[in-house]
Amino acid sequence: MKDLTPYILLGMIGTLTACGGWNKEPASNFDFVAYDKVAKTQIEQEQIDAANGNRGPRVITNTVIVEKPQVVVREEATVDAKFLVISPDAQMTFNEGESGTFKVRARALNPDVTLTLTASGLPEGAILEKSTSEKDLYQIKWTPKLYTLASNATMKIFDVKLTAQITQAKDQQFKGLVSQKDVQLFLFRTQEAPKDLKVDGLVGEIQEGQVVPFSVTVSVPGIDQHAVVKPRLVVSYDGVSLSAGNSFLELDGSRYVLADLNKKDAEYLGDSKWKFSLTYDTKNVSVQPQLGKDGKKIENADGTRVRVSFKVY
Repeated sequence: MKDLTPYILLGMIGTLTACGGWNKEPASNFDFVAYDKVAKTQIEQEQIDAANGNRGPRVITNTVIVEKPQVVVREEATVDAKFLVISPDAQMTFNEGESGTFKVRARALNPDVTLTLTASGLPEGAILEKSTSEKDLYQIKWTPKLYTLASNATMKIFDVKLTAQITQAKDQQFKGLVSQKDVQLFLFRTQEAPKDLKVDGLVGEIQEGQVVPFSVTVSVPGIDQHAVVKPRLVVSYDGVSLSAGNSFLELDGSRYVLADLNKKDAEYLGDSKWKFSLTYDTKNVSVQPQLGKDGKKIENADGTRVRVSFKVY
């Protein structure tokens, strides 16, 4: 009996398109009958080979060359706001009546471009100025007017938008690129304490029974005649009753200080300076006797040593 080895030949024809998909439609000249004839011929040839003692199978190899399309991906560099860097000082704090300056640096990552920095939302009187001595440096300068803050406020925040824009560039893809950064300006009432306090007209020795007019002048930064709350003078006794080397006590001298009835309110002199008009009255206010270190009255004392302290708030 002859040994028959059947062969099944499968044919597949496809077309690879540029879009990457397969066209599954068979070619129009695909001939199924041709495959039947090939299979029949091959079976007959196997029978002949088997009769002649050649039982080795025949291997039929068909090489199909398929040309695949080459996909080229072109990647373009992305230019965004990170290309421009705006670096302001960490905290920009101003005080009423005082000049303040803070730095803002603006630069591009490409040195072949020219940019400008502008600011919107600056409070009245504040400016953004380009440095003439240092590249890429700008400065926010402001001297806030007194009473920019409401009378019941101690601090105010101003929102400012900084805008960096490229105005000149060798590569046109950079031209017109804009980057923005929001910053805040903090405004406080002046933190400077009153200073330059001076007492005029009060001599070191006053005769009992006298009424001596004198004044206290002081500079109070950030306060002028338009202030809702005026400076306040406090006259007191500091409580230091005994000085080294003395055998007597220094008594309370503030009891003799009275306001001038003709000028009860503080007078504004300009440039944040104020004047308080007072009297030292030993006529209408009885003079205390001098006391010794033991607190007992010193008989036949020729005077009374007193202390007085002036403070302005």
